[in-house]
Amino acid sequence: MKMTRYLPTLISLAAALLLSACSGSLFVSEELTPAKPVHTAPLNGVEAKKAAFFASLKPIVVQENLRIAALRKELFTLRQVVHPDARQLKRIRQVAMQYKVNPTSHPDGAFWETLLSRVDEVPLEMALVQAANESAWGQSRFAREGNNYYGQWCYQKGCGLVPNQRAEGASHEVRRFASMEASVRAYMQNINTTAAYAEFRSIRHSLRVQSRPLDAESLAYGLRAYSERGMSYVHTIQSMIRSNRELIANS
Repeated sequence: MKMTRYLPTLISLAAALLLSACSGSLFVSEELTPAKPVHTAPLNGVEAKKAAFFASLKPIVVQENLRIAALRKELFTLRQVVHPDARQLKRIRQVAMQYKVNPTSHPDGAFWETLLSRVDEVPLEMALVQAANESAWGQSRFAREGNNYYGQWCYQKGCGLVPNQRAEGASHEVRRFASMEASVRAYMQNINTTAAYAEFRSIRHSLRVQSRPLDAESLAYGLRAYSERGMSYVHTIQSMIRSNRELIANS
């Protein structure tokens, strides 16, 4: 009789305990279940080496472009000065000489257009794939022994490394640099000042006038004089830009 009397209460208590246990079990299970890992395809050996090359050079190219961009901004400020003083004129002449523009005591519109067409950035993708192409992804003798990543020449004896297959009678050497940074800076100076790359600067200026981004593939058309291969070299650089774009972005 006593058991019958308390049976409903016992049943209710048991049900409550069972529900509580189940609820607790589910809560703990959800809390401890690890999130599913996100699987990304690992880079193969070749891609890993390319990624490492880009990762080592990319911050240097970015930094050099930032330096040029700051100088360009300074020039735009100086251009707005109607009557520049002696100190400002000295600074303008200093930059003009650095970028191989004839200095003048009375900077006019033509002077500023020429100077600003030279003091400008080189697209990151173009700078990186040219370095990869010219230095065999950093494995060439000139890159390893002379920090030369862009195949730049010099013409004074002892200024660089003598190519093993230099033509008889030739006197050029492959320039030696103290650092990777110096190589990148010299490359950009070369692109921005040498007459051979006037077409590159013209394309870049046109993009600026139209307020369009500096597209690396478009600007590569201005590199025909960089190699004896001419347009074949241009197409190689453009193809490398397309095939390595994602790798560069993620490096």
